[in-house]
Amino acid sequence: MPEEKKEPIRVKDLLLMTIYSLEGKAWAYLGLISHPETKEPKKDTGEARLAIDAIDAIYKLIEERLSAEEKKDLELRLTNLRLNFVKNQ
Repeated sequence: MPEEKKEPIRVKDLLLMTIYSLEGKAWAYLGLISHPETKEPKKDTGEARLAIDAIDAIYKLIEERLSAEEKKDLELRLTNLRLNFVKNQ
């Protein structure tokens, strides 16, 4: 049986998991990694842009609840995605 949690998962943590999932999709749609579902690369800059914009929107929602280290990490991830987006258009 699955172990029961003492506390429910916080919304902030769910949103961070969503950001990390979207980040993987953004990299895949930039054509820089294979898609986990198909194991094939498929570039689609429209989808990549949507993922990057969604990450930015979620980041802005939770920014005040993040530690300095979490903020720095997410800002670096967003910067890397944006730079690679421009480079791979």
